[in-house]
Amino acid sequence: MVRQDGSGRARRGAHRAEPESSGPLATVGRVLGSTVPKRVEPPRLLSVLLTSGVALGLLLFAYSTTQIYLRFSEPPAEQGSGPPGANDTPPPSDDASGPESDPDSGARSQAGGDGSQAGPGAVSYRTVETSETGFTGQVTITNTSQSPLDGWELSLAFDDARVTSAWEAEWESSGDGVTARQPRSAAPLAPGESTTVNFTVEGAAQTPTECSLNGYTCTL
Repeated sequence: MVRQDGSGRARRGAHRAEPESSGPLATVGRVLGSTVPKRVEPPRLLSVLLTSGVALGLLLFAYSTTQIYLRFSEPPAEQGSGPPGANDTPPPSDDASGPESDPDSGARSQAGGDGSQAGPGAVSYRTVETSETGFTGQVTITNTSQSPLDGWELSLAFDDARVTSAWEAEWESSGDGVTARQPRSAAPLAPGESTTVNFTVEGAAQTPTECSLNGYTCTL
């Protein structure tokens, strides 16, 4: 299109004014800009919760670290004073050995004076009479216990001698000795009561070399 100015000459290149934002490129730019998501600011409450969670996590981590440090810093617990095994008490034993296990242990073979203690009784001996071929001896048995002594048995032995007779007891010869027992008709010996056994022996006068009362050895 050709326009004429006041002088009557024609002007070239004059066009209609168009807006700057118009045109194909501007349109494409607006379309592309509408598809890009815009940054949305997070709500204030969410920011507060996130900050609080981070702070709580840091606090818990610091607390657990402190506990581990204290645990490793504590000294080991004492197991007890004294050397190992000093406080160990041995269990009681069922084996009752020693003097207390035998109630008659205190009455075994205690020589003294004119006789000896043998079990529940004391035994003493004396020579009553002697001769060229032999002698007569007497043994006294005393009940030293706190209960009646019933069914006593006395055994004697001599050195190169032979018992030929005995009385006040049931007896039997045993080679170089004799075994005398309580007579069946005799009553038990009460505590403190005594009885005697007399016997005759062929051989030199002597004290019995062996003596026992109810299995307890007595020394005469």
